[in-house]
Amino acid sequence: MKPNEKILAYLQANLNKKIADGNPNPISTWLDGTLIKASAGSITAEFTVREDQCNHAQVLHGGIITTILDEIMGMTLITVEIEHLYVTINLHVDFLFGAKAGEKVTAVSEVYRVGKKIANVEAKLYNAEGKLLAKSTSNLAATSIPMKF
Repeated sequence: MKPNEKILAYLQANLNKKIADGNPNPISTWLDGTLIKASAGSITAEFTVREDQCNHAQVLHGGIITTILDEIMGMTLITVEIEHLYVTINLHVDFLFGAKAGEKVTAVSEVYRVGKKIANVEAKLYNAEGKLLAKSTSNLAATSIPMKF
């Protein structure tokens, strides 16, 4: 079984569980998201906005939105067949609407292209009513670190 197939099987066996469970990235623990769906090239996760994630205007801080989107895009990339781990080389985020503490937000990602050195991924963040709060695209570069699972 290929590493991405093992990862996908693991993710699918852990739907509706905290992403932090078994995830080596400490930011995943802090974000405290729940995995909702996982397929090759796409992940859906849900997060509850906490007060410590809000800015002075009492809405979800743009840096936290960016972190959620970046984390979900990187996580999605390992669900496709890649030989090495990738790192973000650029990230563009459009902030459209806010979310307050206590609200649930859902991040949905999709891998658009994986080349030999560069991958292109997109993620969107929605509120519970399906309103688009933010959208992001990122290019990620292959590292020399082999993909393992």
